[in-house]
Amino acid sequence: MFYVLPAIIFVGFVANVVSIFIFFGKELRKFSSSVYVLAVLFADTGFLVSLLFVWLEVLGYGINHTVGMCQFLVYFTYVCSFLSVWYMVCITVENYITICHPTRIKDMCTQKRARIVTVTLAVGPALLYSITLFANAVRSDPQSGLQRCDIKPDFILMNYIITYIDSILTLLVPSLAMTLLLIAIVIAIFHSLRIKRKRIIKGSKLQKKMDKCPQVRVAKMLFALSVTYLILNIPSHVIRLYYLLRPLDTSSSHQISFTEGMIHHIFLHVSYLSCSIKFFLLYAFSSNFRKRIREFLPCFVYTPVLNGYPSTTVSNV
Repeated sequence: MFYVLPAIIFVGFVANVVSIFIFFGKELRKFSSSVYVLAVLFADTGFLVSLLFVWLEVLGYGINHTVGMCQFLVYFTYVCSFLSVWYMVCITVENYITICHPTRIKDMCTQKRARIVTVTLAVGPALLYSITLFANAVRSDPQSGLQRCDIKPDFILMNYIITYIDSILTLLVPSLAMTLLLIAIVIAIFHSLRIKRKRIIKGSKLQKKMDKCPQVRVAKMLFALSVTYLILNIPSHVIRLYYLLRPLDTSSSHQISFTEGMIHHIFLHVSYLSCSIKFFLLYAFSSNFRKRIREFLPCFVYTPVLNGYPSTTVSNV
């Protein structure tokens, strides 16, 4: 596991930065869904940066246990994890409107509306988790003597409250919302396929018109992002709920066993993948993204000299 976390961090960071650059391009910037995709890429990248300091601690660099960085990283991690999941909910809602209510696309799926939702969502957690900037402090461990970033004694109760609120807002509500929306999308797709076989000529023309809509063309990409996010995060969410809801007592029964710890550790790393693999999903399911990637990162096979000038051949593989 020692090399898994840095691999997730560095691969994800580079992939997300490239994806952000690509989505700022003219071809993809015109879609309203691109606003949410860009937002979730920024949030994921921020979360990966916070994970970098966790890995540096394993290497012996306790930067996250210094005054200032302690408070900031706790706050930053809370905000990024909140935004990451809720921007994914926005992507799922956008896809739900596209698939289940295509006639409302022009009214509901606009860039202006997407920007307003994105900014509003960013303000919420920025205010909600601001208490963590004052609730944490660097204290000396009485046993080891090392400096540790820990909750202040006066804020222990507040920390429990924040933990439960965070679990509801970033675990229960978004997971349930995404699951229900995806079920509705799948039902709508099967219903559409069944009707397609019986479509009359007039309906066929209407379908062709809808297929030309930009939002409809990116629906497959958005669906892949939502489904993958749920699959990768549900195991860690279940474990987190288990530890959060089980009763605490003074007996040893509430202590985490080695097996439980390993399962939690594995599922946690699986959930981290959701912040790192969006580039690969975008490349697999978006033809516009692939086109931009090939323009941005051409694969030069050879450079023969013709008439005294170099000639570059680009591979299309």
